[in-house]
Amino acid sequence: MFGLFDWIWNIFYAISKSMYGIIDNLLAVANMLCGIEPIRYAGAEMDFVSFLMHNQAITYAFVGAVMVSIALVAVFAVFAILRTIASEKVEKTPAQIAVQVAKTLLIFLFIPAAMTVLIFFTGRIMSVLYQATTGGSPDGLGRFLAGAFGQDARHGGVPEDFFLSSDFNYASTSNVKKYLDLSEYNYFFSYLGSLVIIICLGLTLLMFVDRAISIVILFVFAPISLSTSILDDGARFKLWRDQFITKFLVGYGCIIAINIYALIIAAITNSALVFFDNSILNNFMKIVIIVGGGVSMNRVMALVGNLISPGAGSNELRDNAIATSGFRRAVGGVFGGAFGATRGAVNFLRDTKNQGLGTALGRATGFRTNHDYAMDRARLNAGASSGAANHKKASYGEGENRQNRVKDAIDSSKKQNNRDSAAKVNPPKGGNQMIEMHDMSNANANNPGVNMVNNSVNNALMGNKKKGDK
Repeated sequence: MFGLFDWIWNIFYAISKSMYGIIDNLLAVANMLCGIEPIRYAGAEMDFVSFLMHNQAITYAFVGAVMVSIALVAVFAVFAILRTIASEKVEKTPAQIAVQVAKTLLIFLFIPAAMTVLIFFTGRIMSVLYQATTGGSPDGLGRFLAGAFGQDARHGGVPEDFFLSSDFNYASTSNVKKYLDLSEYNYFFSYLGSLVIIICLGLTLLMFVDRAISIVILFVFAPISLSTSILDDGARFKLWRDQFITKFLVGYGCIIAINIYALIIAAITNSALVFFDNSILNNFMKIVIIVGGGVSMNRVMALVGNLISPGAGSNELRDNAIATSGFRRAVGGVFGGAFGATRGAVNFLRDTKNQGLGTALGRATGFRTNHDYAMDRARLNAGASSGAANHKKASYGEGENRQNRVKDAIDSSKKQNNRDSAAKVNPPKGGNQMIEMHDMSNANANNPGVNMVNNSVNNALMGNKKKGDK
């Protein structure tokens, strides 16, 4: 029935097996960084952190830190004895301080051996836990996921643990077809679950690199932290111990948590598990669990770290979140730079085609070209023409406004002359009215023709005065 569309299912499964391969590769790198899988150096197998700690340059740095710490122990011992003598409340006798100094110097010799033994035994224990959480798959998580998402696509007679067979190879599509019907394969959940795991592993790899470097730094500075035990009764060394154990175990916790998350995905995507009778709602419920589990993976380091020391895991999670944000900005800058370079190349080809190679080279190197100068001259000429036209318009408008102002002044003068003539023909009979008119003209002294009104009022007053004298 689906024979004509086999190429479609081949493409879909090719995407799935590519994601499985990426998961296996990321896990291989993560396992070596955290010490589950050994590395080979000069024919010998060892974990990555031990290789860094036994490096000659790191050993010299540790010996230098020990020499500095011995000098600090001597100084701190003298200070502690003087403080004991000067203090009214005796906390330690000089003999007790001397015993503590001897104990501190002895611990300097055991730090490398103690850390080597801790790394070895912890690595063996975590390797056993890692194998126990891979679903029994001998080749890693990708093989297990390929079988988990294909449980509903098995041919008749194929057992549920077919992916554990040595003949099964998820990277070969023809081999997978012997066990599964690719048209029934659970591609959607395969893509969703694999993508979440890839993102979690990709972010975790950055933490593993930081973990390895931090452990080496703590190893070098261990004698200096230990030398302060004479003054603070080992408080600084206890802080160093908590940080070292947290850095050391959080990486293992993340790897094992990813394996457990894959086991949960396999159980959730099983068709026998039904949350709702509605298939759409049932699948939506499974998607919520898968995505929610992937988001919660970021809190695994806080969960493991807080079991070791209160608040240590939360601080680790916050520091890694800051580091991850910086990485994301760096990745964005790389892609932005690549996009800018591509855009510059396209613009260079376009300028070469439209304006010539010389102009394109000049713009690319930051020099001004003849084309740029020609454009500047064109803009200046266009601006000059526009300015001349605007000047003419402004001059015309100014002349028109001047004519209007002259016309208004003439009309105002004519109206004032008419009022003067009327005042002479019919002069007011009362002097009080003339005084009121005089006061009104003074109150509005800023009006045009105010002097003419004042003169008229004064003449009228003088005329009335002469008549009264007669």
